[in-house]
Amino acid sequence: MTSSSDFPTAMTLPKLPMALPLILLCVSMAANSQKSGISFYRGNWAVTCDNTLTCRMEGYNNEETKPVDERGSVLITRAAGPNAPLHGEVTLAAWGSKTDYSWPFPPSLTLWVDGKNNGHLKRPNKKAETYPLTQNQVRVLLEAAKSDKTVEFRGGKRSFVLSGDGISAAMLKMDDVQGRGGTPGALIRKGSKPEKSVLAPVPKPIIRAAKVSDKPSRELTEREARTIKPLLWKSRDETCELHNPEREYGEKPKFTLTPLNEQYTLISSLCEIFGYHESVAYWMIDSKLKSAPKFLMENAYLEYSEGTLTTTAMGRGLGDCLSGASWVWDGTEFRLSYKWTTGLCRFIRAGGTWSIPTYVTEVIPAK
Repeated sequence: MTSSSDFPTAMTLPKLPMALPLILLCVSMAANSQKSGISFYRGNWAVTCDNTLTCRMEGYNNEETKPVDERGSVLITRAAGPNAPLHGEVTLAAWGSKTDYSWPFPPSLTLWVDGKNNGHLKRPNKKAETYPLTQNQVRVLLEAAKSDKTVEFRGGKRSFVLSGDGISAAMLKMDDVQGRGGTPGALIRKGSKPEKSVLAPVPKPIIRAAKVSDKPSRELTEREARTIKPLLWKSRDETCELHNPEREYGEKPKFTLTPLNEQYTLISSLCEIFGYHESVAYWMIDSKLKSAPKFLMENAYLEYSEGTLTTTAMGRGLGDCLSGASWVWDGTEFRLSYKWTTGLCRFIRAGGTWSIPTYVTEVIPAK
């Protein structure tokens, strides 16, 4: 099964005629003109490909494995293009552990396939949480896992068995996205098609960040808030739940005004509180608070800082899987600059297992 993110690609502010007063700021969610990532999940494996067609395949132990000492994950990364190499790394679970890097991570691991030693993996340094795999170990691991052989990593008193459930489907999806099917470099279903038929990497979109104001934020005065609130709700099509007049408990959140540049200002407020995260809403208005505000977006823990809007959300209350995105102001719009996930929710560690991009760009800093 595949899915795509609902994060908007950009929030556009059309240019206004210079001869006309600033009456209306038309900010809209622009249609996604480029693939922002492909996600696929089957069994204990998942594939995520970003907009450049770099793909990352993550595999885990059997989901029913309970002890922390017997859980872990593998990440296989491959860029698009002919003859692209495979990069692999392994991590062990550290769920509930203290910030003691020596406890969950022994200095080295050994890869065993059906009881046969296939070499060691060493941590690059004492604080590293991953063990790099060689090219040969990656291929041995993939071939063994799809053939239902026992793939195990051992180190010190730690060990985990990598599940093969879903790996063939994941390999097929990774090949399909990168156009490798039927070529010698395919992960599965190899063939004699020339490597030059493989899809080339897609260039990263370029964003030129614009200068923004360094003036501090402030709360709207009661008078300002009273005047502007009905316009905020009109642009959003509904009232934020925490501001609902019929809400009889708790203090109503304040509105924060943050200068964006000489022309425009952002207004934000806490909007909703859910089981394990909060959502914040943002609007844009002219600096004199005279134009009709336009709703930009609402997202989990949405924050603005130095020309960038960022959001981070937990996949579940345990906090073992996260996702997020950022948008950069280019002087006309907030453009999606980065989108990421930490992979499947598998109790590997608090804050998520991996850092997996789903949309990447090249941001040129403002001068």
